[in-house]
Amino acid sequence: MAISMNATLRNNRLDQITTFAGAGAILKVYTAAYAAALYQSNCSATFAPAASGGVLTANAVANSGAATGAGIAAAARLYKSDGATLILDGLTVGTSGTNVVITNTTIALNDIITTSSFTITEGNP
Repeated sequence: MAISMNATLRNNRLDQITTFAGAGAILKVYTAAYAAALYQSNCSATFAPAASGGVLTANAVANSGAATGAGIAAAARLYKSDGATLILDGLTVGTSGTNVVITNTTIALNDIITTSSFTITEGNP
């Protein structure tokens, strides 16, 4: 039997991500299976407002500096501001329907990438 969580519980769990991220979390984007690092972007000083409906929507993510790698963006990790303490692993990246939505997944060296949205859903199976 699948576990089902109350919406308040799901929201509380998501809000803990914001608390743990603290100020200046870093989003790092990679090719599939984390084979190559492509770029990183800084999240807002406050990572996200309170979760609602089991969804945490991050505040604005800054345009990345120039991409340091080339390839097809597919996966991402979220780190604390130190760049080493992992917060979330397994985030999906694409142009729609993914955790991290960017304008183009084909990344060339020195591209500047725009993140149009970043959401995390704490769902019931």
